[in-house]
Amino acid sequence: MLDPKTLTDMKKAFPFVRDLRNSEGLLRSSARLHQFDAGTVIMDENQNCSGVIFVLSGVIRILKLSEEGKEITLYRISRGETCVLTVACLLGTGDVPFPVSAHAEQDATVVLIPVETFRRLFFESQSVQKFIFSSMSAKFYSVLGLLESITFKRTSDRLKDLLISKTAGGTYPLYATHESIAADLGTAREVVSRLLKDMESKGIVSLSRGKILLLKP
Repeated sequence: MLDPKTLTDMKKAFPFVRDLRNSEGLLRSSARLHQFDAGTVIMDENQNCSGVIFVLSGVIRILKLSEEGKEITLYRISRGETCVLTVACLLGTGDVPFPVSAHAEQDATVVLIPVETFRRLFFESQSVQKFIFSSMSAKFYSVLGLLESITFKRTSDRLKDLLISKTAGGTYPLYATHESIAADLGTAREVVSRLLKDMESKGIVSLSRGKILLLKP
């Protein structure tokens, strides 16, 4: 059961909650607040979805793992967002296993709405439907952009794009491991390390342990 403070915070992060009216009591009585430490595996591939998470704080990374153990980040969700792939599982025909993994990238606080409660809220509320369809659209274009980048761009160019984006064009340092960058790019850590060393030799970046400075954006 959600306490009044959490319910108020949820209304701020997810405006559709304000429009639930008669269903607000159902949400409050059935939803649960969960907190995850950074690094926690929230959901593994092929698990059945027990509900839909709505993020109040922190960042959750949605990723796909290969049989060889390689991983690629599909997208991230933070405050005011939900995992649309979970929703797709729940609104499909039958029980569809979760097709990806969800890891807490930062300490995260989420509200979990159970399956049957979510389905009822979705089919009864246009505000919930609008939020879900808008979220699906945004993440669809995000994944489409990722697919386009992997297919048509060289890894070195994608690495440069990532550094420019993550450092605001060199304004801020990037605190990340080569392994986490490789996961974002869908490549091997060794490839990222080699490309960064090459960029360092050309004076494009400055490397130190867990920190990258973009010198020539």
